[in-house]
Amino acid sequence: MYIGPGSSIKSIKNSILFMPTNGAGLGHLTRTLAIARRIRKIDPNREIIFFTTSPAINLILQEGFLAYYIPSKMFFPDYIWSNQWNELLEKQLKLILQLHQPKTFVYDGAFVYYGVIAATEGIIPLKRIWIKRKQNKPGNDVETKNKENFFHHIIIPGEYKINLDSQAEIKYHYCNPVIYLDKSELLSKDKVKEIFKISNEYKLVYIQLGAGNINDIDSTLSILLSILEKRKDLYFVVGESIIGGKRLEISRERLLILKDYPNSRYYNAFDLAISAAGYNTFFELMHFGVPSIFIPNEKTKSDDQLIRSMLAEKAKAAIVLRSPNYQELENAIDYAINISNNMIMRNNTQKLNIQNGAEDIAKLILKL
Repeated sequence: MYIGPGSSIKSIKNSILFMPTNGAGLGHLTRTLAIARRIRKIDPNREIIFFTTSPAINLILQEGFLAYYIPSKMFFPDYIWSNQWNELLEKQLKLILQLHQPKTFVYDGAFVYYGVIAATEGIIPLKRIWIKRKQNKPGNDVETKNKENFFHHIIIPGEYKINLDSQAEIKYHYCNPVIYLDKSELLSKDKVKEIFKISNEYKLVYIQLGAGNINDIDSTLSILLSILEKRKDLYFVVGESIIGGKRLEISRERLLILKDYPNSRYYNAFDLAISAAGYNTFFELMHFGVPSIFIPNEKTKSDDQLIRSMLAEKAKAAIVLRSPNYQELENAIDYAINISNNMIMRNNTQKLNIQNGAEDIAKLILKL
């Protein structure tokens, strides 16, 4: 029966409920999916359920997990107030909790909604875990820190290699970056070229810059397209977000628009990546050994992409360009695509020693 307000709910099943929120990209969803996949591998009989505000619910379903969805507040009309949306969220989450009675609730989001707190606070002994990526720009959000107190454990994917073993008994658990795929899951270079129908004579350059207007002749993507016209030995693969609204309308020879997930499955095929330095993309490119030119987005609120990308440049695994012009981009591509330089950059990605934290976090969640 439905559990009314103020009533307590006992969690009796050994299941796990993940709740990734919607973000600017797919970071929250990707992180929880990566962890859930490892939990399933460790304990195939463990029930895993998802409840998300991300419109990319199909990605959860295609992995074989049961998923529930509520649209983010931003998708509702203006006459639906925030408190009304939170009430809707609370009711839906309570019903899911009643149906599945999980023992562990894993939340991944930058902000904790009131509806989440209201729905889960009366459930004993539900373990509440917040996967909260550490901000690398200065900030002091008192409200966020207060909400940390609501959770029993905070798991913080960081920027560096960390050993989780000594931290299992404390509230805050720092861990390595979470990477969706294992190296063994990546396709071979020959297989990718076969899928893309690209001849072996071309070198593949992957481009992942985020939002942009290709009609702006000063934009980075426009410059890259001009360089493509000049470099007949290159084939560009432009990554497009699967949750983006407006599609990229580009038609060029030796150019492919890739709207897939996860794009990292194709990384073995790329001779070079030209990318922003967002958390997930940066660590995936370096972990999988892709020589890169990073163009950091310096307008983010809390994510310091410049500092992160400089880490790779210091290791001589990447080149960092800030608001580059045509000549700077052309010079960087010429340098990085050179066979000798490219091999050095690829080898240097391993100096960063980026370990995948997904399995460690999966084990930690099962242990807590």
